[in-house]
Formats: sequence, C-alpha cells, structure tokens
Amino acid sequence: MKYLDNSYRKFASLMGTVLVLFISVLIAFGLLYSYSTINTYNFILLVLILLTIIVTLFYFVSSIAIMYVYRRKNAGKPILNIARIGLKMLFPLVIVLTGLFRGNKDAVKKFYIDFNNLLVGTLDKKYSPDEIIILLPHCLQYSECQYKITNDINNCKRCGKCCIGSIADIALEKKVPVYVVTGGTAARNIVSKIRPKIIVSVACERDLSSGIADVGSIPVIGIINDRPNGPCYNTNVDVNALKKKLENIIMD
Repeated sequence: MKYLDNSYRKFASLMGTVLVLFISVLIAFGLLYSYSTINTYNFILLVLILLTIIVTLFYFVSSIAIMYVYRRKNAGKPILNIARIGLKMLFPLVIVLTGLFRGNKDAVKKFYIDFNNLLVGTLDKKYSPDEIIILLPHCLQYSECQYKITNDINNCKRCGKCCIGSIADIALEKKVPVYVVTGGTAARNIVSKIRPKIIVSVACERDLSSGIADVGSIPVIGIINDRPNGPCYNTNVDVNALKKKLENIIMD
C-alpha cells in the first residue's frame, strides 16, 4: 500500500468503514431475528436481512472491482462495468460519510476524478475534433483582464498573464471547440446544446465530480486546476497535461 497515493488510501479506508457498518447492521438483524417470537416481526426482519446481504455483497464486490481496476489500470469488460456502476452508486454515500466524519472531501473527489479518467482511458477510443469540447472555468482568466472571454475565447489577447491564451492556441491548432464557463449551470447548458461525444474539462474537485455525475453517459476527462490564490481566483492548470490528454483521444 505504500506506493499508492494519499487519495486512494483515504478512499479505501472509508470503503472499509462502510463495509464494517453494513456487517454490524447485518449482525444486529440476525440477533433480532433469532430472539423474536412474533411471526410478522420475523418476516420483516428476514426481508431486511436479505436486503442487507444484497447491498453488502454489492458494496463488497464493487469495492474489490474498483481497487482492482485502480491498481492494475485496466481489467476485463465485466470488472470494468462493475467498477463503473459501483463508483457511481457508492460515491454519494462515501461523500456523505466523509462529511459526517469530517474527512477531506476533496481527497475523495480527487480519487473519483482520477478513477473516472482511468475508466475513460480504458475505452481506448479516438474522436474527431468536432466530437470533442473543452470546458474551462472563467477563474483561469487573469482577474484584471478587461476582455470578456466567456462568450468567445478568441477575445483573448494572448498577453501571457494567464493560461487562457496557451489553451486557445492548442484548441485552434487541434480544431477543437473550447468554452469558458461561469459555473456548473452554464457548463451543463453547453453540453446539453452541443451533445459532444467526449468532454475535456478543467475545474476544481467539487465542480468536476458533480459535472462528471451530471453528464451521464458522455465520457469526461477531468483536469483539476491549481489554486495558488484560493478558490475561483486567478487559478491555473497544467497546459501540457491538457494538451497530452487531448492528443490521446483525438483522431489522427
């Protein structure tokens, strides 16, 4: 486990906690069932026990599949499907528990984003430029810039005070549409209108994780932005990483 990153260890620890909770509930139901003498209560408890067994098995199998895929970076299609469904079902529960235990939600969301990117990578598909869109948060723009780019990124003057110009040049070179959005609602509206085949998105852990969940069947490659000045203010992103991820999915 020493070679695994911190976000993975936190996620695995929380999954273990949830599994213990499910097993504890299962044992409690078993004791109630053993000592109850009323048939109706016995039937209700039996149903609850069976449901708990099913949920616990689903949780256990999904957790194993997720950890297996994350460590191997690939797997057969059945395991990938189990991991994909499991992550979608378990992530909200893990986030709730993280809040209850006052854990680091960003670490869990980072794992979710990294694992989502891994799942997208296993698709091994290439796309034409018009099937891809790049979504950028407006906080990447230099805060004192007077040129509005949320309507048209080509309004950027390439002054070099932020990374918008470099990303605009890459998008122009690759002929991929790029949009700068002011928030999750604007991003969802663009996705709903354009219906791309795949999205390359830059945002914070919160916006990326919620956005990935919102778009449903559309694959999303998430890139977490850097926030040296705090959230939503003069943020930055690794432009070379964005370019590399774009080149990995774009059709030659």
